[in-house]
Amino acid sequence: MIRRLIKTAFLTATIGAFCIAALAQGKVEVVVIEKLSGNPIVGAHVTLGKSVMVTNDRGELILENLTNGSYKLTVSAVGFVSQVVSITVSDTKTQRVEIPLEEDKIYLDEVIIAATRTESRIGDIPGRVEVITPEKITFTSYQSVDELLSTLTGVHTGRSYGLFSYRATVSMRGVSGKEQARVLVLLNGVPVNKADGGSVNWNLISTGEIERIEVIKGPGSALYGGNAMGGIINVVTRKPTEKIEGSVTASYGTYNTKGVNAKLSGKLNNGFYWAANGLFRNSDGYITQSFADQLANPYIVNSTFEEKVLHLKTGYDGGEKLSAEVDFTLFDDVRTTGEKVFQPLGNTREYDTYQFRTIFKGKAGAINWSASAFFQREYYQRLSEWLKDDYTWYDVLSLRSDYGLLTNASYTLGNHVLTTGIDARLGEVDASDVYYTSTDKVDNRGKTDFIGVYLQDEIGFFDDAFKLTAGLRYDYSRFYDGEFVIHTPSGETDFMYDYQFSGQSPVSWGALSPRLSVQYKPNNVYRVYASYSRGFRPSVLDDLCRSGRVRGGFKVANPNLTPEYLDNFEVGGDYKPKPWIRVASSLFYSKGTDFLYYVTTGETIDMGFGPRPIMIRKNISGVNIMGNETEITVSPTRYLNLFGGYAYAYSKISSYTPIDPNDFDLTGKFLTDVPMHSFNAGGFVRTRFVNGSVTAKYVGKMYINDQNEYDDWVLSNQLPAAFTVDLKLSKEFLKHFDVSLNIQNIFDKKIHESNLSVGPGRFIMVELKAKI
Repeated sequence: MIRRLIKTAFLTATIGAFCIAALAQGKVEVVVIEKLSGNPIVGAHVTLGKSVMVTNDRGELILENLTNGSYKLTVSAVGFVSQVVSITVSDTKTQRVEIPLEEDKIYLDEVIIAATRTESRIGDIPGRVEVITPEKITFTSYQSVDELLSTLTGVHTGRSYGLFSYRATVSMRGVSGKEQARVLVLLNGVPVNKADGGSVNWNLISTGEIERIEVIKGPGSALYGGNAMGGIINVVTRKPTEKIEGSVTASYGTYNTKGVNAKLSGKLNNGFYWAANGLFRNSDGYITQSFADQLANPYIVNSTFEEKVLHLKTGYDGGEKLSAEVDFTLFDDVRTTGEKVFQPLGNTREYDTYQFRTIFKGKAGAINWSASAFFQREYYQRLSEWLKDDYTWYDVLSLRSDYGLLTNASYTLGNHVLTTGIDARLGEVDASDVYYTSTDKVDNRGKTDFIGVYLQDEIGFFDDAFKLTAGLRYDYSRFYDGEFVIHTPSGETDFMYDYQFSGQSPVSWGALSPRLSVQYKPNNVYRVYASYSRGFRPSVLDDLCRSGRVRGGFKVANPNLTPEYLDNFEVGGDYKPKPWIRVASSLFYSKGTDFLYYVTTGETIDMGFGPRPIMIRKNISGVNIMGNETEITVSPTRYLNLFGGYAYAYSKISSYTPIDPNDFDLTGKFLTDVPMHSFNAGGFVRTRFVNGSVTAKYVGKMYINDQNEYDDWVLSNQLPAAFTVDLKLSKEFLKHFDVSLNIQNIFDKKIHESNLSVGPGRFIMVELKAKI
């Protein structure tokens, strides 16, 4: 019933997005410039009510569909004094308003974000929130969105092979970097984590379309439900601001890596806009395996990639009364993983995906509302072949679908801002392992439904100098139609035969996620806050309905898993001794319960190369996490921006309940893939001749395995620490061309995975952009 209602709602929302129309009224052309030089200010924020717009490359934007009357615009930009400007709108006349700003100080809390599912300023949110601004996006050297996130203090990216990685993870707040499912990722407010594994395909988010990235650290399940255990990342894309604009970018770099990105967009006079973006890039690649692997395996070849992305968007901007947007993304890739026996490309992985989203926002009386519908389908294909005693070749074919409906409404009542809504999400997987060198075919299927309802109250006292936020959310979920079936088994799969299941009754669970936070901010010099919040991560379909090989053994599906939980206690504050200096620090303690871990059953199985332990995912462990994040930003002029930060995370298993008495007791062991120490630093500089940036990051040692024991591959129980430095230089010329040089990992630091596979080292990319 829930699934039918969601499908109906999704179809209705999609049709509605194409039917919205409105009559244009008054129009205002706004130009924001530097007062002294008259140069346009790119990326200035113009606020009208609760709507925030950003100026384009010429410092311009257009306000349309305004009813007749007087309005106040708040105009701000990094490095300038903000201004409030009054305008009068008439439907018979188009105004051109030129707003000069004086150079002054930085207002870091003027960026509007969606951390509370209502638009709020950073300084008004009782918690630790970071925003990657358009300036930082432009200046930083990066090749993917997740790499850009690693410039934030305490945020860690797992992408050891750079562009050649078929999977990347982003983690924070001391939760294991192995699991992307513990951090919720949103694209324009719509979730992109997959129900099958909780992962995110970072490669399909085009870097050239990003306006800003919002990062909310700590649990956010009180508003967003599952996966928001370690934090929330919201990637916000640009909207067209001119009648016609576009660019073509060509790039060339290390390992014969080539790319071209074309964008074209426009905004019509009646409030409608459209955009198209296409990306193609490929590379000859390099050998990722260790030297020992190369000696032992004669079939080692380069790991390569080829990917194509198409993004189409159309929408209507009618101001705060009504706006709508529809966008579609198509992603097609092939990534070879470095071993080739007989197949044309050897071992490969493909994540062919299409996404469809509709987003509506509006205001009805005193109520601000929004609704989003989404659909995401991934066709995952993995070809595996190897030659040892015998030749084996099989394909993994997995169809992964996620769709849902998100709703939100907020109402201001005195000093209260009440926010409520209902979310529903559905996920399913239909996968097969098809063997071509035997008769075997292994199927696994399963479906999950999630429905959540939430309520939040933001209360301001003493002109908002004191703010209290309280929230509560309840989520209900079902797992059903799960099965694991083997057809015509042979010696390749008969060891899995006893672990088949189908026709099982549905399994359901519920999760309650509270939040309470307070903040004291008497002025713009300092603020302090304290908060408690609970986050949870639901079990993924891969653990619920798939049995198969994993590193070190064989894992059995467990359809009775329940969520893992994290209770977070946090205090923090910001201090500005000078208007151009900001120091921020947070202390947190998190207690995890029912954490999901693989445990051995005490049995072994022979998969054709000797006995291996049988493992099963269970809710068996407690976790304690303590940490601190401290950062500083210094911007003496708008032409220079310096930043740095240090993060500490102490993540240990506090209790562990093994199934088999002979199983290793993990109590007191550190979580894997969590650096205890890390820091980042960098600087951006603008000059008449060239714009430049240098960013550096240090990631400390990380434990390799759950037992924290010596590893025969790495010859240690920890991966070594890594320090890398990146550089970017860029220059605009003839007003229509940009050229840039990106150098990642300048000192060619070799970064290894747990099996001693190695990253690409120094990576150089040159880009040339032509724009209209």
